[in-house]
Amino acid sequence: MRRRRIRRPAVALVCLCATALLFTGCSGDDGKSAPAPPSPAQRDNGEVNRDDVNGDGHADAVVNGWYKDPKPGGDWHNNRFVALAAPGGPEPDKAFRLADRYAKPDPRVSSSPITYDRSTQFTGDLDDDGHADVVVRNLLSHPSGKHTPDQRIVWGGPDGPAGVTKLPADVLPATAAGDFDGDGALDLLTLAEPGSEYDRKPQPATVLYGPLSRDGGESRTTSTTDVGRQGWVSVAHAVVGDFDGDGRDDLVTKSEYDEEDVRFEDDNMPEDVIDAVFYRGTPQGLKPAGAVPGITNQVDSQAPVGKPVAVGDFDGDGHADILARVGFTEAVAVYGSGEGPGRGRAAGDLGKLDVAGAVAVGDVNGDGHADIATQSPGIDRRFGQVVVLLGGEDGLDAARTVKIDRRTIGLGGSPQHEGDRDFFGWDLHIADLDSDGRDELLVGTFGFNKPRKDAGYWTLRGTRNGPSTTDHRFVKTKDFGES
Repeated sequence: MRRRRIRRPAVALVCLCATALLFTGCSGDDGKSAPAPPSPAQRDNGEVNRDDVNGDGHADAVVNGWYKDPKPGGDWHNNRFVALAAPGGPEPDKAFRLADRYAKPDPRVSSSPITYDRSTQFTGDLDDDGHADVVVRNLLSHPSGKHTPDQRIVWGGPDGPAGVTKLPADVLPATAAGDFDGDGALDLLTLAEPGSEYDRKPQPATVLYGPLSRDGGESRTTSTTDVGRQGWVSVAHAVVGDFDGDGRDDLVTKSEYDEEDVRFEDDNMPEDVIDAVFYRGTPQGLKPAGAVPGITNQVDSQAPVGKPVAVGDFDGDGHADILARVGFTEAVAVYGSGEGPGRGRAAGDLGKLDVAGAVAVGDVNGDGHADIATQSPGIDRRFGQVVVLLGGEDGLDAARTVKIDRRTIGLGGSPQHEGDRDFFGWDLHIADLDSDGRDELLVGTFGFNKPRKDAGYWTLRGTRNGPSTTDHRFVKTKDFGES
């Protein structure tokens, strides 16, 4: 059976006409329509608020928490909340709760949320009012077996969520926020699901240019790019960041194929199809700018290539870098440059590092270089382990590693049943929650141990050496936002 490797040359761009896209939704709690957002030119400064929900100048953490009644046969419950930064650390009773009123989970997720919860969330000030908003995407299941997308923007405000706009079903899946045209206002990137190998069709990525209006969520304009090359490419991974350092956010896509994908047998497959593409952000829309060394499969190379997982400036040079998964248990760092990702500093092999589960990016030691935290099985696979890699001028380095499990922070106990796992680190977040200039590490736990404990989050204070294993605090998941 003939097999053709994906090649590097240029990728064609399909641009659809830019039109205004109207979102249907609701306004604030008082029933009044929120004022239309200002134009980007009216901004007081060039700062873009990506993660400060209440606008106090400190990043917050949006957490999709799950907990189970600590008794045999107890039910699962969801608490999606915003943990607010505060001097001395977050105050649980002041957290914003979202699940009760704004972003309910799939009601059929009644067991093992790690496996069945398909919801995602990310933040960004999409209406340019100085408060980061929360985009929540759920996939609701129905008894018939049908899945219905549910997408909404929860608008941030100084006193908590200030309303919600539910996006209509025909809006593509919201994927990330970024300033793709460089005008100082965040835009919303949406990306269609890929078509099958037998039903090849375009896979559009549409940018909804901000500011967005709360009154219906209207965007200023849109631009669309077919990142799927008429179905020849199945984009399964997408990351956003300013990889070339020009002040505009860019997009990197990576495709996935089954081993016996029939597309490789078709003589009509274009010669210039590649499986990973760098799309440069421009005022006219996303423009393809070639392959991504370290991520793109090359015809003349046997080197392993990665699947992009997360983004951060790991070497502090002003260019966003990519953390990528190689296989199931290894990882590489692909570094940004003025020419784009993978075209400057050589990719860094991070060795054995499992980044298939929870991953968080932030600066836990306050040195100006992004660090990563990921959940990995420890030597004793029953005990979850959080591995933190610290960034530096040379980027991420496996030699600068901090490993944390329940025993490291002084917790006793063991898995409740033989063969069980304790799921320490099933959920991870990094943010400067005590506003001291170093980010804290939030580690989610389920309490599946003897003796049985409540699910919750450990907050490990950031220090110059990484997350502290002695200065930490535990809060039950159910207590966030409960006053």
